[in-house]
Amino acid sequence: MIRIPVSRILILVLLLLLITSSLASAYGRSVEDLVGAFSIEKTIKIGSSSQGFTTAGDVDPLSPPQSMASGPLADDQAPSLAGFAFEPQKVSANSTQPINLTLHAIDDQAVWAAEARFTGPAGEEAVALFPAQNLTSGSAQDGVYSARMMLPANETGDWHLQSLILVDREGNRRTLGQSDLMRLGLPTRISVV
Repeated sequence: MIRIPVSRILILVLLLLLITSSLASAYGRSVEDLVGAFSIEKTIKIGSSSQGFTTAGDVDPLSPPQSMASGPLADDQAPSLAGFAFEPQKVSANSTQPINLTLHAIDDQAVWAAEARFTGPAGEEAVALFPAQNLTSGSAQDGVYSARMMLPANETGDWHLQSLILVDREGNRRTLGQSDLMRLGLPTRISVV
């Protein structure tokens, strides 16, 4: 029978404990990652048949196919707005002229899409979508996107920007309201005369 001194066994156990504890701490997060405001958005559809669930026609253009990447390099930050403009800001009620919108967005990984939603004097809505394919200059991380939007004809009054939503490829969203854009000195109103 081979006898191993107790001191060697203790040294081996101590080394194993040190190795396993250092591996476990390598995947931990710092305290700074836990400070701040967080939100989780989850949609659950309940139905008794397949008709109660999403079909191909119900695809949300702001919902990217998520990679669910995790780890220290996972994208968990929503895109930021660097600029927003549209022209013309004043149109004739019987005009068929589209509103041309431009959006400058920045993301640490890649912007997926954006949406500008306007509300008219009678409560109707007009929406402009900025998909990734509408990148006119720059890159997916720092780019300028364009969109066109038509307003209903023959209605006078002001159309106000209600929300501007920015989404990245991981589904992280930033929603800015009219007051947020006004604070940044960006336009929020289209006049129909």
